[in-house]
Amino acid sequence: MIGKKIYLRILEKSDIINTQKWINNPEISSIMGYLPNKPLIQQEHWYDSIINDPSRDIFAICKIDNDEHIGNVALGNIDFISRNAALSIFIIERINRGKGYGTEALILLLDYAFNRLNLHKVYLRTSPNFIEAISVYRKLGFIEEGRLREHYFCNGIYQDKILFGLLREEFQANCK
Repeated sequence: MIGKKIYLRILEKSDIINTQKWINNPEISSIMGYLPNKPLIQQEHWYDSIINDPSRDIFAICKIDNDEHIGNVALGNIDFISRNAALSIFIIERINRGKGYGTEALILLLDYAFNRLNLHKVYLRTSPNFIEAISVYRKLGFIEEGRLREHYFCNGIYQDKILFGLLREEFQANCK
C-alpha cells in the first residue's frame, strides 16, 4: 500500500530488531502497555506466533524517500463474522511525528480494512492525554463510543482509555 510520503508493507522478521528496541524504550512501552526489557528472542517468538495468525495484520510504516521503517500500524482481533477489527499505530521517533505520516498510514490501513477485508467497523482505544492522536482520529471520522474508567495502570496510577469507532460509510464520507 503506497501513499504520497509513506508506504505500508507486511512486518518482516528482519524488522524484529527495530521492534525489540522500540518496545524497550520506556516511553513507547508505557504507551503500548508493554513491560520493557524484553530480550530479542522473546520478540522473535512473538513474531513467529503472529505471522500466520489470521486475526492480525501488522504492517511496517516506511518512508518512501529512504525506506526507513518508522513505526507500525496493525489490525488485531479481526472478526470476519461481525466484520470488525481493532486498530493500533505507533511512530517511534518524535522527529517523524506531526508530519502526516501517521494520518497517511491510517488512511492506507483503513482503506485496506474496509475495501480489501470488507470490514464494517474499525475501533481503537487510546489515552485521553494523546491529544494529537485523538485529533487525527476525529479528523478521519472516528466517533467516541465510550470511556473505560481507570482501565490501565501505568507509572503508579490508573488511567482512563477512550474508545473510538469508525464505520465503513463514515470512512468513505470523510476520506474521499
